[in-house]
Amino acid sequence: MDTQLESSSFTEKPSLFELFAQEELTDLLQPAVKYVLSILATRYPRYLIRLVNRHEELYALVMLVVESHYLRTENASFTESFYGLKRRNRPAFELSQSAAYLDKHHQSFDKLSRGQIYGSLAFLVGVPYLRAKGKELYDIWGGNEPSELFRDETRQARQEHSFKTLFKKVYPYANLALESALLSYNVRYMFNSTPFYRPWLAWMNVDIRRQTMSDLLHIQKSTKQTSLIRRLPSLLLSSLKTALPVTLFILKFLQWWYSNQSPRLQREEEKKANKTRIPPPGKLSKHPESTIDDEHIKFGIDPLTGSPLENPTLVPTGYVYSFKSIFEYVDKHSCCPVTLKPVKITQLRKILL
Repeated sequence: MDTQLESSSFTEKPSLFELFAQEELTDLLQPAVKYVLSILATRYPRYLIRLVNRHEELYALVMLVVESHYLRTENASFTESFYGLKRRNRPAFELSQSAAYLDKHHQSFDKLSRGQIYGSLAFLVGVPYLRAKGKELYDIWGGNEPSELFRDETRQARQEHSFKTLFKKVYPYANLALESALLSYNVRYMFNSTPFYRPWLAWMNVDIRRQTMSDLLHIQKSTKQTSLIRRLPSLLLSSLKTALPVTLFILKFLQWWYSNQSPRLQREEEKKANKTRIPPPGKLSKHPESTIDDEHIKFGIDPLTGSPLENPTLVPTGYVYSFKSIFEYVDKHSCCPVTLKPVKITQLRKILL
């Protein structure tokens, strides 16, 4: 019997990596929404610039509505529902494996209470909002203080300065304490010493489990019992689970399409480069007074000796000679044998073939 209870418990218990994945999705939602709003605000600044400036408050209000819907209908947050997880009013004793397929009693027993829903909303929406605002204030106030010469000495200014100083001293330690508490719960959850991977879940007596077939059937029955008009807001909010991956795919595709790695931009860059590319200079023709035979001016042949090149050496006129022959010729005549253009010994360049 104990083995059956343990197997039932661990099959419904999500791994720590699943919980990290849904939290990472939560952390990615707000920057993605802010990025989309900022892009739209560049085209419609009159209507959207205020929303971008108050993005944290707007996002918190939207997520308050979304999280409230999912907590009431599916006993889960938005990202937890996306990953097939749910929140459960943890019982004093774990039920048997067959109890997971019961409908009415099992679902009513697992359903979150009103206090647990409000507490979940506070930690899902309120705490991330406060942490975001705290980090923003710390980034703003974290710089150097103005010197005493330019500081306002009014009472209000002194109080504001003391509050900023206290905040800058307390915030890092408070953030460290919170992260340490989260880490300790993660380690304890990984080694099965606690069923809660967050401290506030333990305070509310709420644990996270995997959704079962009974949970999905219960959600479908509850949505079908109401009329279409009443179901419309619920259907719109429930469709976010489908709209989210589609939206992320579209954003990633657009980001790739307009990036430097896009084939479209690479072809455009190649066309621009071909249009602006300076053509190489033409080959200098042979001087009429040159004594070099025309049959010796061939690829791989030294024009001076008519033999294959040895230690090929280039002169500024574009012709290649053997190093020994061209060195002696330039040393005596200071010019190219073919074009009779002035050439110095320091201008000779060896070619590595």
